[in-house]
Amino acid sequence: MFAFLLKKIEGFSDRKKVKQIAEVIFSIIRVFLSKMPGKKRCPVCGSRLVLIARPVFSEALAKASNFNTEWTAFFNQREGEICVSCGASLRARQLASALLVWETKAIGVGFPDADSMARNHQVQTLKVAEVNSCGSLHKALCRLPGLKFSEYESDNPDVPHEDLLNLSYASGEFDLVLHSDTLEHVPDLSRALDEIHRVLKPGGSMICSVPLVRDGRKTSSRAALKSNGELEHFFPPIYHGGSYQKTCQYLVFYDFGDDLFKFIQARGFKMQILEHENNPAAFTIIAEKVASAAP
Repeated sequence: MFAFLLKKIEGFSDRKKVKQIAEVIFSIIRVFLSKMPGKKRCPVCGSRLVLIARPVFSEALAKASNFNTEWTAFFNQREGEICVSCGASLRARQLASALLVWETKAIGVGFPDADSMARNHQVQTLKVAEVNSCGSLHKALCRLPGLKFSEYESDNPDVPHEDLLNLSYASGEFDLVLHSDTLEHVPDLSRALDEIHRVLKPGGSMICSVPLVRDGRKTSSRAALKSNGELEHFFPPIYHGGSYQKTCQYLVFYDFGDDLFKFIQARGFKMQILEHENNPAAFTIIAEKVASAAP
């Protein structure tokens, strides 16, 4: 039934309307699943974890991204397997799990899910930047008084614009910076990581996800931004969808490989990787600021 309803509304052309209807469906379902017993709970909303799945990667995108059949299946699960209570994808649930790990270390208190975590008075003293929407995790994060939420080129008047290459925030402003599948869309990875490092407090952390195929490949550049502002493409351009920008598409500048982890460490971060037990594409990075960014 859940899959049928979602399939129906996904056929609507009005993306904003689809999102509103889906949120109503999820809120109704959540009333029942939040009270249902069971050990397996959603790390975002805390409800009994009931999942539905649908493929989201087209054959054309999988081919352009150089995904084989196995990795296409991994990414379909990462993006298309959602909690029916809150709509959290596997990617969002992994981000929530990483956030709970970080919070336990930061304030010494454990939480069963992000929603209950965000209601805690100690957590509400933290300064958090959500640089782009972390999916269904965003609703829990909105409970934090110190949250600063932004999107790149947002056309929503209530959602400010922030560019990872030139953040408007003060140095050392945040305990935590969160972003989800964003780094592949910035034209200068080094500068973006240095900006995140700059706005974090000493000991603060970046929690993020990135689309990365862990089969031994190296990071490659798909495109670059020239000094005159023109784009140079090294491969046929591919795009990933977004929520608030006018075109709902972001150009992909990087195809990441496992060498990304060492690159992040080289920018002044101490790395921890939270891995999913069955899906190597569904991992989350916790990167703690430990030193000044590399010049």
